[in-house]
Amino acid sequence: MVKIFKESYVYKVFVAFLGWVNKIFSESAIVNFFIKENDMSKVDTDTIFVRLVNKIIAFMQMIAHKIKLDKLFENSIFAKPIIWFTLTVFLTPFVPTMFVLAMAGCTALSLFLKICITKDFKLKYFKTNAWVLFFALVIAICAMTSISKAESRNIAMLLIAFLSFYFVIINTIENKKQFNFILYTFIVAGVISAVIGLYQYFFGDIYSQAWLDSSMFEDIKMRVYSTFENPNVYGAYLLLVVPLIFSMLWTEKGWKKKAFLLCCFGITAIALLLTFSRGCWLGIILGMGLLLIIIDRRFIILGVIALLLLPFVLPDSIMNRFLSIGNMNDSSTSYRVYIWLGTLAMLKDYWFSGIGLGETSFNTIYPMYSFSDVPAPHAHSLYLQIMVSYGIVGIIIFFGIMYNFYKETTIRMLKQKNIVIAGIIASISGFMLQSMFDYTWYNYRVFFIFWMVIALGIVATNILNEEE
Repeated sequence: MVKIFKESYVYKVFVAFLGWVNKIFSESAIVNFFIKENDMSKVDTDTIFVRLVNKIIAFMQMIAHKIKLDKLFENSIFAKPIIWFTLTVFLTPFVPTMFVLAMAGCTALSLFLKICITKDFKLKYFKTNAWVLFFALVIAICAMTSISKAESRNIAMLLIAFLSFYFVIINTIENKKQFNFILYTFIVAGVISAVIGLYQYFFGDIYSQAWLDSSMFEDIKMRVYSTFENPNVYGAYLLLVVPLIFSMLWTEKGWKKKAFLLCCFGITAIALLLTFSRGCWLGIILGMGLLLIIIDRRFIILGVIALLLLPFVLPDSIMNRFLSIGNMNDSSTSYRVYIWLGTLAMLKDYWFSGIGLGETSFNTIYPMYSFSDVPAPHAHSLYLQIMVSYGIVGIIIFFGIMYNFYKETTIRMLKQKNIVIAGIIASISGFMLQSMFDYTWYNYRVFFIFWMVIALGIVATNILNEEE
């Protein structure tokens, strides 16, 4: 049957169309500029800033040597940040935000101690670093100019601490072995959270419908939220996990590892499905579709066939939920649309400076622009919320970060055909699509995990570059 299909005109026309698209794409001036390799990761390390940092490090190392810290903490667990980082990665989905902050602080202190006692330690520099620093600076400035300064100041300190952990990660992971160990830790944590979610679904409160329009979705008994208190938040977290598991499944060798990763993929994918988050469903379709196309363009054909077969395979509860996307009769959809309209109206007056951080700042200004008196704690879109909080400069810097992330990871992924980096790209891409429909940074642990995955992508490019 497969042979007959491959000899059919439909298959030949489809393959010819893919070839034409590939030719247009590969010859595009914009694409070729984006993947231009000669400026990939070349960072000027002879700047005044870098020289100043190196002198500070040399001074700290001198002090540490004089007071014998290098002898005292040699081979000590306190000077091994990779151990503390591993614990942080594993515990983040399950513990309160302040505990995550404490673990991140322990990792940072351990890295600081390692820098002090390691004579030949060198910090790693990437183009993305400067953009992340600028974004942290914008957060600090907007906290000081916020409408609600007290709340904004507290939130800003937490966000800057989590954002700064990016620098800890890129300087903590030193080789491919450590990188793979962190990825497996991240995957195992995701699977445990998914098992908790599945337990909720089958044995938990079956009448929990706080996030559903009960008049439209009577057949959905509950939405899985695991340890994240909200199914949309939990779905956003899983978007960062699922494609990465599949990329590891594709690249790992040995049937035991593949069997383990296949189980991990199945458990987390089912949990994501049971969040009933339509934005996350769209995100995983984009992420997995992108990953499969990178692996082999022939997956497009299988993808089209799979989409045609889904209505006959999936339960009615899932299909009805999916087909309700864009239906204004659904209170959730209309609620978001009215909030977006109110936020856009607000941005006409606050597009340049923003209003600052926190719900107090948002709720002070938003009611004057809201449509149909719809209340909201945030803009229900990451991109709108960044503009509302940090103004036009904030959104430009954020897009600058994402541009450099995609550029560095895409070039290295294409050059070495690395599927794990492709999995990281797919995870972030699915997350970014979901971010159009929800404020995905509303949960601070998800904010932390997002920047952790960004850092892992940058680390992967550096490891592969050094191997090459």
